[in-house]
Amino acid sequence: MYVSFVTMKRFTALFLLIITAAAWQAAGEDSDLLLGSSFRCWGGDAAVGYTGFSAFEGLDTILWASAGGGYQKASFYPADHDSPAPDTDMGYINLNVDWRLGFSQGILYNPNQGRNLLDFTFLYVSRLEQYSQNEAIPAAYPDRDGIWLNTLVGGLVFDTVTFDKNLFVREGLYATVSTELAPHRLGNSVFGDSRYARFTALAIGHKPLLALPDVSIAVAERLVYDILWGEDSQVPIGVRTRIGGLVKVPILKNPGSHRGLGGALRGVERDRFDGYIKLINNLDLRLHFPSLRLPGGAVPGLVFYLDAGAYDESSRRLQLPPVYLSTGAGLTLNVLGYDLVAYANYFVNEEVFSVSFDLGTHFN
Repeated sequence: MYVSFVTMKRFTALFLLIITAAAWQAAGEDSDLLLGSSFRCWGGDAAVGYTGFSAFEGLDTILWASAGGGYQKASFYPADHDSPAPDTDMGYINLNVDWRLGFSQGILYNPNQGRNLLDFTFLYVSRLEQYSQNEAIPAAYPDRDGIWLNTLVGGLVFDTVTFDKNLFVREGLYATVSTELAPHRLGNSVFGDSRYARFTALAIGHKPLLALPDVSIAVAERLVYDILWGEDSQVPIGVRTRIGGLVKVPILKNPGSHRGLGGALRGVERDRFDGYIKLINNLDLRLHFPSLRLPGGAVPGLVFYLDAGAYDESSRRLQLPPVYLSTGAGLTLNVLGYDLVAYANYFVNEEVFSVSFDLGTHFN
């Protein structure tokens, strides 16, 4: 199966345009709709949620539909995960489009926040990827040329996080446990050959230290455990280099939030250190300066971070040691709800300095 880049670009753009236009038109007529959108480098996502009925009294039921796509550069690293030689290009182009259908059903309700405290979420996720400039990827991988991947994702989402738009500070706990299944019978042998299972446990905490009109200071921390099961020949590269998990709105809100060890640790090359088991900890000290709002409402800020992680080195057993560490600082600018971040990074294990740019806070 082959899908041309031009065809996929047009399909992605048209799909996003239709779902966004229909949602905004309907939102003007029906307050039972929830809307979500996000942007990534050369791509984006849009979601529509319908809350017009409740399966259980006093609890929210949300029906979700979302779609997205992007044109990104990815990298492949050999099994030893050493950086390629300076004159060797291990990158490839990933043109992708995905769509999701599902629901969230409240289990516990939080009357103080007027929303569910604990949800059960179930999604069907379909993702079509087409690769080019992919000569470095061995033929043994199921997504050597690309893949059409269909998965079922279900789990629990606990959320108490609140956001003060005036003081620019978050507070609360977000946690999720989820299972992702990619069975053959779901069409996973049509383009590529995939069959695997994944379990992910994730927790994010936000604690304000200072919340004043001039400056807000908060600590944010994320802890992730992610494990995959499947034959080597049936677990795609793109699955090994990412982590799972659920978000309240089924879109790729922060691109960095789904990266594996390479990328989840800022200052480490994206897609590096792929494997079947990943343990990740991110710790941020975040400062925002609401009184220094720029024209258009943009809010400047600073972030100081310490990232740590370990993985199985493709042995299917978590390897400790080593523990990989990176640290650094970044300048942030929040524009229309989206964070632009310029980082200065230091990868401790290899004593490497780097500069990077991200669209979106690393995690929220």
